[in-house]
Amino acid sequence: MRINKNYGLLALIFVLVLLIIAGQIRPAVAEYGNGEEISESEYKKYIQLVKAIDPATGAALEAGDKDALTYILHFQIMNRYIADQVKETNDIKKEAEKSFSQFETAIKQQLGTGENIDQYYADNNITKDAVKAFFLDQTKMISYFSKDIPDTEKRKEYEEGKKQGFFTQADVRHILINTEERSKEEAKKKAEDLVEQLRAGSDFAKLAKENSDDAGSVETGGLYQYNETQPLGQTVEAYRNAAMTLPLNKISEPVETEYGYHIMRVEKRSEQTYDKVKKQIESSLALDKENEFFTSKLQKIIKKENIPAFMIKKQPQQPTSEQPVPDQTVPDSQS
Repeated sequence: MRINKNYGLLALIFVLVLLIIAGQIRPAVAEYGNGEEISESEYKKYIQLVKAIDPATGAALEAGDKDALTYILHFQIMNRYIADQVKETNDIKKEAEKSFSQFETAIKQQLGTGENIDQYYADNNITKDAVKAFFLDQTKMISYFSKDIPDTEKRKEYEEGKKQGFFTQADVRHILINTEERSKEEAKKKAEDLVEQLRAGSDFAKLAKENSDDAGSVETGGLYQYNETQPLGQTVEAYRNAAMTLPLNKISEPVETEYGYHIMRVEKRSEQTYDKVKKQIESSLALDKENEFFTSKLQKIIKKENIPAFMIKKQPQQPTSEQPVPDQTVPDSQS
C-alpha cells in the first residue's frame, strides 16, 4: 500500500477550509505598511470605540454607511502606522492621561443622576483601557506630526490667532436687542434708551434679564466668559472687535451685528502669552499635517482593504435637485 506523505498538510488545509466556512477565521480587513494587518475583530472593536467617543460619526457607522466605514478603517490604519513609530515617553503618557481625564469629565457631565462612568463603558461595550489606548495613540500622532514644525510657523499662527481674539480671555456683559421682532430703527432706539439707563447707574444684570433677546445669557445677567472652551474668536466680527478694544467697565454705544444691536461692558480682559499657548498651537498645526497625511499620503501605505459586505447597508436615497429639501439650518450663536 502506497502512503501519501502529504496527508498531514491535506488534513490541515481541510480544517482551515472548514473554519473559514464556519466563519471562525476571516481574512484581514486591511493590509498596510510592511505586511501589517487589521483583522475584522480589531476593526469592529475600533468601530465600537468610535461610536462611544464620537456619536456623530458613530451614527453613520451604525447605519452602515460605506464612506464612514472606509474613513474609520483608514483612520485606524494611519493611527497604528504612526503610533508604532513613536516612543512612549513620560510626557506623552501625561498628555494622553490629561486627554482621557477630560473625556471622562465630559461624559460624567452628560450622564444622568444615578448613572456612573463604569455603566457607560458597559452600555457601549467598550473598556476603560481601550479608551485610554485610543487617547494614547492620538497623543502619539500629535507628537509625530509636531516634531518638525519650526518655531517661526508657530509664532506666525500665534500672531494670526491673537488678531482674531482666540488668545483673548474676557468677561463681557451684554444685552442684545434683535431685529427679528422689530425694525432696525425700533431696535436701535431701544438699545440707545438702555445705554442711557446703564450710564445713569442702572443695574446691568437686571436690565439684561428684563430686556435681552439673547437666550444664552439671560440667566447670567448678560455675562459671557470667553476662554479656551468658549473662544472670543468664534464670535461675530463687530462684537469681537468691541470686546477686544472697549475700555474696561465702560458702557458701549449700541454695536450692530447681523443679530441686532448689542450693548456691551467688558468687565475683565487679558491676553495669553505665546509661551502659554505654544503647545495648543503646536497641536493645531500638527492636526493640519495629520489631515494632509491622511488625504495625500495614506493611500500609498495601504496595500489592501476589504470591508466585510455584511457591514455595508444601502443608504436612503438623497433628494435630487428637483425634490424639495427640508430646512436644516442650525442657528448660529447670537454673540
